[in-house]
Amino acid sequence: MRITFRQLRAFVTAAQLSSFVHAARALHVTQAALSNSVRELEETVGFRLLERTTRRVALSQEGEQFLPHAIAALDALGQFERCAADLRSQHHVLRIATSRLVGWSLMTRIYRDFHRAHPTIRLTPVDVKIDDVRASVEQGQVDLAISTHSSVSDHVTVMPLFHSRICVVCPKSHPLARRRHLKWEELINEPLIFVGNLPRLHLARQLGPGFQFNHVRQVDDTTAALSLVAAGMGLAVCPGFVEPATRVHELKVLRVESPVVSRQYSLFVDSRRSNRMGIKQFTEFAQDYFARVGDQPVEDAPDKVF
Repeated sequence: MRITFRQLRAFVTAAQLSSFVHAARALHVTQAALSNSVRELEETVGFRLLERTTRRVALSQEGEQFLPHAIAALDALGQFERCAADLRSQHHVLRIATSRLVGWSLMTRIYRDFHRAHPTIRLTPVDVKIDDVRASVEQGQVDLAISTHSSVSDHVTVMPLFHSRICVVCPKSHPLARRRHLKWEELINEPLIFVGNLPRLHLARQLGPGFQFNHVRQVDDTTAALSLVAAGMGLAVCPGFVEPATRVHELKVLRVESPVVSRQYSLFVDSRRSNRMGIKQFTEFAQDYFARVGDQPVEDAPDKVF
């Protein structure tokens, strides 16, 4: 089976625009050339992808199933092209996986300052679900990852960077919002929202086997958790550096004591590629940057750091 980039691009564009005319215009080709590319693709795969009418173009049942794979293939080819362009221009791409919260709250100045120091190394942040960040390094999907500390494969090196308190986020209208500090036992009957499964398991280990919350739900990322808090549907259990993200909906971050629970965040590097251009430079840069925080929680660092 021989499928070309030209054929996939013609099919995807026509499907997304529901029109051969508009698709041909968008790709700067004639309508006849675009129709031929789609017809060639249909002949190659052995089934009709698009249903043509005098007014519009619609996906066939097979086309609906085929479209996401075609889009993924075009994306992959685009990455190959960008990689080749970077190599030609002597740019080195460094893929860094973090959760959205870590990337948004802590990494902006680090990315900026690293880019100024190493302009030929192109940083590509990769958003990954909090439970999947470490696995992205182990499986070779990214070059580096920043996530909570845990056991990993033998070929992954773990370097501690910083730690953060576990806090609770609530609406300012919530009765607990007037408090400066809370105890975990006061939250037993509150509806709690966790981001991923790992933070909940870590907290359970710290509080002991006899401690259990009665109302728990789980979401995939922090933005989803905070939106539920803003809607009055629960309290989010988050690291303390979530505070900048809470300002949009004027939420309040409360410290929880008795006991104080913290999480260690580390830099994960595939030791088989640790000498690759860019990895060593970013590893040393990140370690030096977070060393400014010292032993205090990262959310207590002076504003000039992050």
